[in-house]
Amino acid sequence: MKKSVFANLAVLLFAALFIVTSCDDDDDSAPPTITLSEELIEAKAGEEISVNVTVVAEAGLNKVVVTTLHDGTAFGTPDEFTTLTFTYTHTVSEEDVDPILSIQFTAIDNDGQEVSKDLVVDVELTVTQLLLKYDWLLSEEIRELTNENDISDVYTDDIYRFYEDGSYDKSIGAKVDDFSDLWYNHCYWNFNEADSMLILSRTGAFLEDVRDTIMITTIDHEELRGDVVYYGLDAFNTGSETVPYEPVENYEKVFYATARSGDFDPYQNGAEDDAGPAGTCNDVTWDK
Repeated sequence: MKKSVFANLAVLLFAALFIVTSCDDDDDSAPPTITLSEELIEAKAGEEISVNVTVVAEAGLNKVVVTTLHDGTAFGTPDEFTTLTFTYTHTVSEEDVDPILSIQFTAIDNDGQEVSKDLVVDVELTVTQLLLKYDWLLSEEIRELTNENDISDVYTDDIYRFYEDGSYDKSIGAKVDDFSDLWYNHCYWNFNEADSMLILSRTGAFLEDVRDTIMITTIDHEELRGDVVYYGLDAFNTGSETVPYEPVENYEKVFYATARSGDFDPYQNGAEDDAGPAGTCNDVTWDK
């Protein structure tokens, strides 16, 4: 009889242990999940982006850690949120342009389980920001009539530098032409985003006011291309041209983006001519 009682108790204890173990297994919560309203956003430097974040956490949410990454490496101070849904905003800066910018959202539940999801931001600079970021080396002038590079060699070392105050300089380099380089001050610039029109003003030694217009077609971290119109080139015909110049000609200017360096030298080599041949710049008023 005693053996039967002990046997029954053993069975009950085993059953109870099995039930407790099974309950413990049932209490294991699923890891959290995180959903982003966007996983790829295109933006320009200076723009504010936003993404809606939704977290599901069976074990309860501890926090969501938001980390900005440059080329996969944490950048700046992470942000933390403790709500299951929120909107995250980030103002894209010029520091975000060169590296690959991503924003990582990591949800951590009360059991210590975590899951991450990344938002990738494809950042581009505006035309104005690109103009200011680089020096621009004139490399080609492609004539529309012949589709050939028609640039004079004397201009192939000209470098343009634009400043935030609306002024610009040209470094003439070692090769100097017979007139323009010795006559004009390079003065002010204006860019119309709506028309992609870049206007450069020059002031001559007799205070002549000249405006050069470039209709920018493409610009990036490598080159700038823009359409220009030249007038009066037919005056330079010698009779030996295969395709004589016409009174009005269309060209495409090509500039290479180069790193801004401390040895940039306005006008000709040396500091003595940095005020320019005209020594002054006429005031300009740009159309709105």
